[in-house]
Amino acid sequence: MHLTVRLWRLAFWCAGAALITSATPGAAAELLPTTATQWDGFYIGGQLGGAWSNTDWHYDNHNWFNTIGPALVGTNFDLDGSGVQGGGQGGFNYQSGAWVFGVEGSASAADLDASRKSPFFPDADIYSTKIDWLATATGRVGYAQDRWLAYAKAGWAGVDIDLTLFDHDTPVRASSSTWANGWTVGGGAEYALTKGFSLAVEYDYADLDTDRWRLPCANCGTGVGGGTPIVDGDITVQSVTARLNYRFGD
Repeated sequence: MHLTVRLWRLAFWCAGAALITSATPGAAAELLPTTATQWDGFYIGGQLGGAWSNTDWHYDNHNWFNTIGPALVGTNFDLDGSGVQGGGQGGFNYQSGAWVFGVEGSASAADLDASRKSPFFPDADIYSTKIDWLATATGRVGYAQDRWLAYAKAGWAGVDIDLTLFDHDTPVRASSSTWANGWTVGGGAEYALTKGFSLAVEYDYADLDTDRWRLPCANCGTGVGGGTPIVDGDITVQSVTARLNYRFGD
């Protein structure tokens, strides 16, 4: 809840900054471009929007949470979450004619929590996952016309993810956090409000994975009917964000 409030405050601050800049007497006339916008140079900004995660998990072993004695009950489960995502980005553009090429890095806090009953022991076990942070490093290519820039991007993505398995009858808990790496693609449309400020709407898709992730479990035991969980994970995150950028150009 506190994270969500802070992200909405960031959005109001960004919107207010743009309004104040454009509303200052005489500033609009001086800053609004009279010719096609030039996108060259460095820029920084903030972003805020909604995000959706899908996490598919596979047990690599027989463990406390998927066996009855020597019998294997199942291996696959999934958890889906949705929430708010917000943070900042910075990058550099090089423009040649109407074409714009660039690189960008971003880091966002996220509020993507999901929880469900175990598909194997629904009366006893609860599974939950949480994504707190998302980072990207991408290349961009775009096409500019007047004040508009349409662009696509692709590159590396990483998320900080937690996974918890809890048997409330025993109780036994297996829990850990890790950094998952993968790739991302996306695109958007950006509009120059002034010579410095621009507003964009962007869609992004990230696909990440974890391999043989061991979840520490002090009470899982060993042998028949026990064992520490080892899981593989396939994680996807989709987001739609509004972005306010400031360009350090002429």
